[in-house]
Amino acid sequence: MAGRRDGILRALEELTAAELRRLKAALNRLPVAGGYVTIPRGMMEEADALDLTDLVIGHYGEEYGAEVTAEALRRIQRRDLADGLVGVAGEKLGVGDPRLAAGTAHGTADLTADVTAPSPAERFVARHRLALIQRVRSVAAILDRLEEAGVLTAEEVATVTAASTSQDRMRRLLATAPAWGPRGHRHFLLALRCLHPCLMEALEGRGKEEEEEEEEGEESPKGV
Repeated sequence: MAGRRDGILRALEELTAAELRRLKAALNRLPVAGGYVTIPRGMMEEADALDLTDLVIGHYGEEYGAEVTAEALRRIQRRDLADGLVGVAGEKLGVGDPRLAAGTAHGTADLTADVTAPSPAERFVARHRLALIQRVRSVAAILDRLEEAGVLTAEEVATVTAASTSQDRMRRLLATAPAWGPRGHRHFLLALRCLHPCLMEALEGRGKEEEEEEEEGEESPKGV
């Protein structure tokens, strides 16, 4: 799985600042499979290549995230990077691929095909990743709980702990999130509720507001 994450990051690091802005816009407009939500524009505004990689993986997982990123790269005319990225994911969409036939008039892949959707806990962590990095301070206590629950190994805990600031420690911790699965994410949120109840209450309230805004946007008529 590390190959997919590294492949996404390498592709994003090849983009110019202008291309990265266009990619974020493309990611925000792409139709995605049922059970997934597009990454809110506000979450991507200040994200660099590393932040955006983590947002993509947090929202879509590594395999589907690679497909979504490849499609966004095609839409900003960086097919060279898209083709290499899909190759990292273990497949290339050839002329006879049914997803191409079901795609747009430009021959792009159908990203709305059935895939395994993330759990509510996984979606919460992905949605609020940047806020968690900025505001969580009790990283050591969270690591203790996750190691005790078997979510993290001792080696992973040591790697996270070696970071010099709480923000860097949270960044390293959340970089391991794609491997946690639904159970690991539930343990993570339980630790946050115990250690940062006010923060969790604020984020849960904000998340409901963002979901309502997204639903309203989807129901609004497009183009007049």
